[in-house]
Amino acid sequence: MVAAIEKVSIPALAVGEAPHWDIATQSLYLVDVMGSAIVRYDLASDQAFVAKLDVPAISFIIPVAGSNEKFVIGSGHNICLIDWDGCSDKIDSMEVLCEITDQPETNVVNDAKCDAIGRLWFGTYNTTVIFAGDEVAASAKLYSYSKEEGCRVQASNMKVSNGLTWDPEWNTLYHIDTLTYSICRFDYNKDGSIENHEPVFTMEDKNIQSGFPDGMTIDKEGKLWVALFGKSEVACIDPSNGEILEKIPIPACHVTSVAWGGPNLEDLYVTTGNLRPEGAKLPGMAESSPENDGCTFKITGLSTSGLPMNRFKL
Repeated sequence: MVAAIEKVSIPALAVGEAPHWDIATQSLYLVDVMGSAIVRYDLASDQAFVAKLDVPAISFIIPVAGSNEKFVIGSGHNICLIDWDGCSDKIDSMEVLCEITDQPETNVVNDAKCDAIGRLWFGTYNTTVIFAGDEVAASAKLYSYSKEEGCRVQASNMKVSNGLTWDPEWNTLYHIDTLTYSICRFDYNKDGSIENHEPVFTMEDKNIQSGFPDGMTIDKEGKLWVALFGKSEVACIDPSNGEILEKIPIPACHVTSVAWGGPNLEDLYVTTGNLRPEGAKLPGMAESSPENDGCTFKITGLSTSGLPMNRFKL
């Protein structure tokens, strides 16, 4: 079967990000980072529900285990718990679970996912990166959080802690540092610690001259699927040797993230952004695809499928 791409019935977003497919509700959750909104796309009805929050920005949304109306989100320096019915245009409540206090004021929460026991893993980035580009300081960190363990620094000295995913056996954590243009691996221990950082893939090694890696997921065979922001592509990468196995063109410039979804996890959902601030130094930020930037896409007909995404354990 030949891969095909189509738009999903979700309104165009300023910065669509952090797609999370929830098997229980057959829904795709995602955020509009700069639009300060959370989105649920219901597969059965082909309908999107959007709620606007009174916060400066939102970086991710993940459902809470045992409830279809509780979610954990990232906003600014905080990890928050919200109540939302998944349909209304407003949330019912929000409380702060964890505040990041060991970072510069300009550093905020970024991408996140949950491990097999529902522990939250998330990174940070410096909001001046859009204008500083490669010159931004390596002050970002990767954290884990659970109510039992609290907030733990797992790795530091990064520029933009971004996409992350685990191998199918939960022995390896893959992580993207966007402005080093690279993907690395850590040995992942079941006690929630990581060690032995080593590179898997760098765009410089592959002589890729534009764009940079953003969000990421993995398929059942252990291959990485990476959103290339500013390059209008999703790349499939073999982490065992760093080889690019497949490139899928996306009809939008700013490809932000990817997630497997659908009844059999055979469809790859792709988020994009529509943000081009004046004076930005990041590659590709001046380019645009007016009809498609900010839209969400679905790729069908791929020769593999994904793994279930985990809810947050409260």
